[in-house]
Amino acid sequence: MTENYFENAVLINKGNLNFTLQPLPWQAQLSPYRDAVVVDANGDNLPDILLVGNYYENNTQLGRNDADFGTILLNKGNGLFSCESINGLEIKGQVRHIKKIDIGKQEAFILARNNDSTIVIKFKSPGKR
Repeated sequence: MTENYFENAVLINKGNLNFTLQPLPWQAQLSPYRDAVVVDANGDNLPDILLVGNYYENNTQLGRNDADFGTILLNKGNGLFSCESINGLEIKGQVRHIKKIDIGKQEAFILARNNDSTIVIKFKSPGKR
C-alpha cells in the first residue's frame, strides 16, 4: 500500500455512503492527532471536534511531533472548521485517548496520556470554551 494523503482531515457524511474529504485548517496540520471527540464547544448546535495527539517515537531525523497542546475545531457549517485553542489550556504529552464523561450534570473529558498521568478537563460552563 502506498500512502499519498498526509494531511489531517475529516470525512463529511453527505448521505447514501457519499463522503467528502475536508482537510483541516493549517493550524491542525502541525502534529498528528491520535483521538477526537465530538462536542458543541460554543453552544451553536453544530458538531465541533476536540482533537488530542502528539507522537514522540519518530526516528531521530524527523524529531518529535509535539506541537499540539489540545485543539478545538469549531464547525462553521458547510464542512468548514476553524482551529481554536482551548481557552489557554496546554495539554502536554502524548494523548492517546479521550472519553466524554459526566461530572454531576456537567460534561467533562478524561484524557489518557502515553507513559504519563491522565487528565480531566471540562468547559467552564455549557457552550463556553
